[in-house]
Amino acid sequence: MTPLTQIAIGFAGTVAFAAAMEVIPVAGGEICLGVSVLLLIAALARGRSLPLSIRVFATGFFFYYGYSMTLVGRTMEPGLTRYTVGWALFCFGLFALVPSLSLLRLWRLPVALALLTLVLPGSFGAALLTAEIEERSFVLRNREFGIGPTARWTVSHHWLSYDREEQKLYGSD
Repeated sequence: MTPLTQIAIGFAGTVAFAAAMEVIPVAGGEICLGVSVLLLIAALARGRSLPLSIRVFATGFFFYYGYSMTLVGRTMEPGLTRYTVGWALFCFGLFALVPSLSLLRLWRLPVALALLTLVLPGSFGAALLTAEIEERSFVLRNREFGIGPTARWTVSHHWLSYDREEQKLYGSD
């Protein structure tokens, strides 16, 4: 198998996994945590001797996992505030930092450092954009009548509500 084919397989696996986790959000957190632990152990045990497709999948997974953990923190309340930034960084650090460090075992040092420096800003930026799109579309959909607490589509155990008279968006974890 050519390296390009292996890269394509690893990338397709990451996309399929991320799509599956978005479809089944209830068990998604536990599944992601389990996959994260398995990939971390595999990276520590075998490092660069893992097949290229597995290394590409692991790299994509760690980016996705960082994004999903950052999104959990960012959606603690509506808007980009000191509170939501703090929670986003805390959730990333608590759940995604150590697995992301395994990139140092999966790739040669220059590549690993480049990937490692992109995980947090990439995850954080994607989470900010996703939450902002969700909040703006929520307000646009409910501007006319307002709506009470409604589960977010990004993190289903967090909620949003919109008060039409005050023109204010509320939410919580």
